[in-house]
Amino acid sequence: MLSKFSVKKPMTVIVGVVLVIILGIISFTSMTTDLLPSIDLPYVAVITAYPGASPEKVELTVTKPLEQVLSTTSGVEEINSISSENSSMVIIQFTQGTNMESAMIEMNGNIDMVKSQLDDEVGTPMLIKINPDMLPIVVASVDFDGKDITETSKKVTEEIIPEFERLDGVASVSGTGIIEESLQISLKQEKIDKLNNRILKSIDGKLSQTKAELDKAEKALQDGKVKFNEESDKQKEKLLEGSMSLSSGKSQVEQGLKLLIQGQEGLEKKRDEIKKEKENLEKVIEEQIKAGEETSAEEKLKLTQLSITLEATNKSIEEILKQKKELEKKLSEIIGGEKQLEAGKATLNSELAKAQLQLEESEEAIKKGKEEFKIAEENAYKKAGLDGVISQSSLSSILAAENFSMPAGYITENKHEYLVKVGDQFSNIDEIENLELITLDIDGIGTVKLKDVADIGFINNSHDMYAKINSNDGILLSFQKQSTASTAEVSHDINKTIEKLLKENPDMHINQLSDQGMYIDIVINSVLNNLILGGILAIVILLVFLRDIKPTFIIAMSIPVSLLFAIGLMYFSGVTMNVISLAGLALGVGMLVDNSIVVIENIYRLRSEGMSSAKAAVYGSAQVSGAIFASTLTTICVFLPIVFTQGISRQLFTDMGLTIAYSLIASLIIALTLVPTMSSTMLTNTKEKPHKLFDKIVGIYVKLLDKALNHKIIIIGLVVVLLISSAYSAFSMGTAFMPEVDSNEIMVSIEMPKESTTIDAREMSNKVMDIILTIPDVKTLGAIQGGNGSMGLLGGNGSNKAVSMYIILKDERSNTSQQVATSIDEKTKDLNCDITVNSSNMDMSAMGGSGIEILVKGNDLDKLKEIATDLTGILENTEGTIDISNGLKDASEETRITVDKNKALKYGLTVAQVYQQVATAIKNETKSTNITINSNEYPVIVVTESKEELTRETLKEYTIKATVNGEEKEVSLKDISTISEDQALASINHKNQVRSMSVTAGIDNEHNIGLVSRDVESKISSYKLPEGYTIDITGESETINETLGDLIKMISLAIVLIYLIMVAQFQSLLSPLIVMITIPLAFTGGLLALVITGFEISMISMLGFLVLAGIVVNNGIVFVDYVNQLRLQGVDKRSALIETGKARIRPILMTALTTILGLSTLAMGIGMGADMIQPMAIVTIGGLTYATLLTLFIVPIIYDILHRKALVVVEVEEGKNV
Repeated sequence: MLSKFSVKKPMTVIVGVVLVIILGIISFTSMTTDLLPSIDLPYVAVITAYPGASPEKVELTVTKPLEQVLSTTSGVEEINSISSENSSMVIIQFTQGTNMESAMIEMNGNIDMVKSQLDDEVGTPMLIKINPDMLPIVVASVDFDGKDITETSKKVTEEIIPEFERLDGVASVSGTGIIEESLQISLKQEKIDKLNNRILKSIDGKLSQTKAELDKAEKALQDGKVKFNEESDKQKEKLLEGSMSLSSGKSQVEQGLKLLIQGQEGLEKKRDEIKKEKENLEKVIEEQIKAGEETSAEEKLKLTQLSITLEATNKSIEEILKQKKELEKKLSEIIGGEKQLEAGKATLNSELAKAQLQLEESEEAIKKGKEEFKIAEENAYKKAGLDGVISQSSLSSILAAENFSMPAGYITENKHEYLVKVGDQFSNIDEIENLELITLDIDGIGTVKLKDVADIGFINNSHDMYAKINSNDGILLSFQKQSTASTAEVSHDINKTIEKLLKENPDMHINQLSDQGMYIDIVINSVLNNLILGGILAIVILLVFLRDIKPTFIIAMSIPVSLLFAIGLMYFSGVTMNVISLAGLALGVGMLVDNSIVVIENIYRLRSEGMSSAKAAVYGSAQVSGAIFASTLTTICVFLPIVFTQGISRQLFTDMGLTIAYSLIASLIIALTLVPTMSSTMLTNTKEKPHKLFDKIVGIYVKLLDKALNHKIIIIGLVVVLLISSAYSAFSMGTAFMPEVDSNEIMVSIEMPKESTTIDAREMSNKVMDIILTIPDVKTLGAIQGGNGSMGLLGGNGSNKAVSMYIILKDERSNTSQQVATSIDEKTKDLNCDITVNSSNMDMSAMGGSGIEILVKGNDLDKLKEIATDLTGILENTEGTIDISNGLKDASEETRITVDKNKALKYGLTVAQVYQQVATAIKNETKSTNITINSNEYPVIVVTESKEELTRETLKEYTIKATVNGEEKEVSLKDISTISEDQALASINHKNQVRSMSVTAGIDNEHNIGLVSRDVESKISSYKLPEGYTIDITGESETINETLGDLIKMISLAIVLIYLIMVAQFQSLLSPLIVMITIPLAFTGGLLALVITGFEISMISMLGFLVLAGIVVNNGIVFVDYVNQLRLQGVDKRSALIETGKARIRPILMTALTTILGLSTLAMGIGMGADMIQPMAIVTIGGLTYATLLTLFIVPIIYDILHRKALVVVEVEEGKNV
């Protein structure tokens, strides 16, 4: 048993208490402070650029495909989109609990699937997670004594902003009104024209020279043709002569060969005859010699003659053969000559044919050259200028390409890596001036440098800047924190840095126009002071009732220990120190002592009966432990239904529920440990002190209770009537999302008529500024041009016809921020502009929307416009509405260029290229690159001095440069497009992939959003809609209905849980019903409190009703439980009821009053920010006061009516029932 252990080992309890105190203090000093709990908005925006596209084109080609694929993402609850000129924005709302990181990954995958279907001109869709941290936490103005705006801008950019950006938790620091210098390169037509004239002169000379060369070539060709014909005839004659000579020689040789052959044959025949005759003679002589006969001289002479003749014949034959060989050789040569002659003839014919072809080709080439010369002559004069070569876009591209430096990679040598870097960037103006653009092979021109065609110099944007601080020029700095950083800590660091900079720069002035951190500190300190004061008042009440310092001290000790215990639990569970969690602590302060009061009173009673202090501490705690556990559980369980809610309700109420739960758990543990431990040693004197005044009150109460029990129906009837009338009165006052909160900051937005100029907006801003500065409560006023200014989310409207003002009010002022806002409205109502004043830019109202929004959905835009116009009329005729808008007034006249893609393609043009040239002609300026000079970075802007300004008429004749088959041409814009005048919506909206149009209205200060919304709903219900069109009323009223619906659901579930807990405690279905009657009593008191104080029903006041349901039943539980105990002891029912009232009135009043006084300072709205939770405190006090008083009468009456039977005790023993 916890109390027994605590009494036996008090040092252990002391050690535990010391640890709780140490950990609580460390946790308190370590906790981050924010105005509200961290709210994770389940929204993602997908932004896609489509240059030159109309809203209709963007809707069809970008928004619809994206909506279709994004709607398949897991967890998508709603899809809204805005299709504007040049861009599409799709906003996806996810269900609560969706893992946004996973959702973002899935969305990227879905977008990748549709990218290929988008036009080439469409940019890459960009995903942005919408978060409250996107808004600046601090806005401050900066100026210097003796420095102009240019010097101030340089100082702020180079020194002040970097100093702030180095702070932990600071995500970015942006400046408005900073004068930025840029390097402007202005293409000068005069310089280009001078070069063009020199080029033309050179071209004239070159064209004359080329023509002379063509004429000379033609004459040379004619002379060549004559020579060719003469030479051809000569060659042919020579070939003929050679052919004839060869034929003659061949004939002679052939004849000689024939004669030689004949002679050879005759000689060979003769030789054979002589040879035969000789052989025969030699044979005869040989025979004669054999016979011994003597050969005659005649025979010898004949033989000799035959030998000589044979030899001579042989020689003749040899001579003939020799001659024959020579003739054959000669014949072979002649035949070879004939072949060569034939080959020569073929070669000559081939060469003659080639030469003839070359002559013909040359003749054709010269003819073509003459034709090309004529064309070239025309083109040369046409393109004689540099205008087509050096243009704004080409020069911009050249500068960007030349101002390039990039690592190309690493080269490894000898195990060392060397970085290879390619390129170099411009470092001074001289390099840019001498940048070579083009080299012309023209005498006297050569290389054309940038300075030859343009003027280069620094300019600033002072004419575009408008930032005023109390009517003087200044610079506004906007600070955004990192999402995980504490707003208060980052703000504190910024303020410390401001102090440091002011010391370092005596001539500098910094005025804070907006500081969430400072506001948070004020609000947190205000709530903390109220919490401490409430605790002190609760202790005073205990002292008044107990009239004994010791038990009062014991109970008083439980308050800080329980608070530090709860703060430790908050820290370790990630609950931050914010208004909602502190409200839970403030509410818990009064309830922290309830458990301790019950425990110590029971201990006190047992001691008075003679029990020892230690034993009384143990048994006194044990006897009531079950009861206080049950009562603690009933209070905690009212926040359990939070798990069934969604959206902001869940994220906000979770902190309060956990804080109250931690407080009560801590108080329960302290009541069962520290209180018994201290009681066992401190409660030595238990003699009860007399209390005459209280005794008289008890006597009066007993008499009234006796009479009430005799007139039950009348009492019940009055209570029911009061409940109904209070509910009717409260709801007749209307509803609101959040109560108005007094702030030291006011936002003013000025929107000029569409026909106004930028100068008109500035003049109007100066007028408004002068008016506001006459209001005594205004301390500082800053103004910037550009719509929503630095406070804009996702870009705002960014219009130069709009001005945003930040107003800081004096700390000591005679009027609230709402009263000052009303004064501004009154003083500026006659000005020709729309002025919106927001007096609570630090509260939660923005989360719930603002005013009334009627959403019309359908497909046809014209029909939507018609319905929107009708609804605008309804709102204008509704009392309490202001600043009514349907978006149609934003429709503007436009010149629409619809490019014919097929016609443009013939010239090699795309829609994007046409857009680029038209856009360049209109804006006359192109951002090229950035250069760094003397450590300062400057953007490089290329501009063109237009010969004449484009108008809607001259636009039709504007020529677009195109390239066809490598040849540059110009085509008139009207020849490739349709140019029309139209009046179109600035954007087309979708809700869940259906076209929609919104009609919005604000609510003036004299009317309630809930009541006006009811009036509007009533009027719209009778409006006849065309088939296929629907109307939804959204905005703040929708948020109110959803949030209140969630709260009613929570309260209903809480009541069921409370009943079930009491059934378990009482082991009865009837007794809990008697206790439950205290809940409508509490609601009656809460509603009456709202009516009396003039507060409407809001999310915060409903939170009070939720808390009431958990704490009001405690008194009923105590009362019914004591009645049952008396009746079980044999006391009759009526006596038991009166005796219970008499005995329990003191603890009932004590527990109620401690809670009531604990919240009293919050209920009075003491301190800035306390008014945010003031309605909750008022409801709780009103409900608890009324319920406590009537509990002492209504509970006995209902008990008397319902409990007609006597109570029976059933004891169960093992194996036997008695």
